[in-house]
Amino acid sequence: MLIKPKNLRSTEATTFKEAIDNWLKSNHLGEKLLISRINAEWETLVGPVISRHTKSLKVENKILYIVVDNAPLRQQLTYSKTQIIKLVNERAGKQLVIDCFIL
Repeated sequence: MLIKPKNLRSTEATTFKEAIDNWLKSNHLGEKLLISRINAEWETLVGPVISRHTKSLKVENKILYIVVDNAPLRQQLTYSKTQIIKLVNERAGKQLVIDCFIL
């Protein structure tokens, strides 16, 4: 009876994209990559004025924290929370955030 060793690599060919996706999934880095992509594309998502006054973005436990330096803008963004959540999730391609706090 032959027993196949468990540590042998698979001989099936995979694409480079599949290999990267598998590596990201196995190291739990997929969501972190999406968050950094949202940070990089923030100006495209919300425009230059909001981006200029945004001091930091952080996603923790599916909650987006936005720190701005302008009180009237903070109030305006508070009214637009659902739109911001929708934009971020559309750009991420999945439900990355479920709530948003503007500080």
